Amino acid sequence: MKKLVLYVLAGLLLLTACSSGGKKVKKVGKTTISAPYELLIVADKEWLETDEGEVLTGLFKSDVAGVITPEPNFRVMSVNPNTFTKQFRAFANIVIVKTDSKVKSPAMSIAKDVYAHPQTIMTIVAHDGQQIAEYVNMNGWRLLDIFIDAELDREMGYLKSVYSGKVMSQAKKQFGCEIYAPQDIQSIKTGKDFFWGSSVERDNTLNICMYSYDYDTTDGLLTLENFVAHRNEVMKANIPGEHEGQYMTTQEIGLVNRYGAGEGPEIQQVRGLWRMENDVMGGSFVSYVMLDTVSHRVIVSEGFVYAPGKRKRELIRELEASVRTVRIIRNDPPLRESQETPLAPEHLLERKKLSSGTK
Repeated sequence: MKKLVLYVLAGLLLLTACSSGGKKVKKVGKTTISAPYELLIVADKEWLETDEGEVLTGLFKSDVAGVITPEPNFRVMSVNPNTFTKQFRAFANIVIVKTDSKVKSPAMSIAKDVYAHPQTIMTIVAHDGQQIAEYVNMNGWRLLDIFIDAELDREMGYLKSVYSGKVMSQAKKQFGCEIYAPQDIQSIKTGKDFFWGSSVERDNTLNICMYSYDYDTTDGLLTLENFVAHRNEVMKANIPGEHEGQYMTTQEIGLVNRYGAGEGPEIQQVRGLWRMENDVMGGSFVSYVMLDTVSHRVIVSEGFVYAPGKRKRELIRELEASVRTVRIIRNDPPLRESQETPLAPEHLLERKKLSSGTK
């Protein structure tokens, strides 16, 4: 409850008051009332129960990528257009579906903070329900990402108001970067060009890593194969298991690899599952790979979850929001850490043995 209150307060800092066309809208004073990852669809409820309507609802109910136990991206609710009254207009995520016989091709628009803040409203207009379903099938992940990004932006706003000073200090000292990590991450272990922070009070559920390595050319640098090779090498050296021959590695099946613009030529985002070699430990991770073209180094920030038996959607999204805040704050390369001893934090190693399988 404390975090939810702060989450809403932090949202006050994220007022954008703009639409997809760049048109300014009047700022509103009412804050949203929905919980994180709730989404409201405003459409004819009978149509939503048809095969065409289920294409839309199924998109937002689809499973979170990189989480072993199926969890939906959003908790979806719906109302008919004539009951889209004041109380429903305070939702943070809203999809409005409209049909118009005069419309020849479907169109989508985005508006921000129309009825409350922080709020994202997507309106899809098409000739009929079939055309809407076809549009969603063709553009599904792009539509889904709009709301995921909105949730991550809200989480980033929260993190920038309440964050771990220890992680921020270590990132500045070791890599010349800033990162807003969850406040609960207070245990820090360092290695050569590497640090690892864990949330001791939350049963080591949340973990943040940062590491770097030099490069001579960018050719083929941001490939999935290159990422996996470097990640496995770094994690094997720095995150061993309880016994000899146990160390963190990457489960290569099911990795999701994407690219976007960043401070360097590109930012690579990889999400998937980690596991402990020769052990039953495992969980989800998300990594952001950033090129520091001034210092000719790659900087990787990663969040990983260790939460057997718990739901992981909001945990991994909290960490994803954190690694999205990474920013290089100086151009000169940081001083190299001399410590090269593999890490073995007792609070992670002294855990209860899982019964079986990766959690």
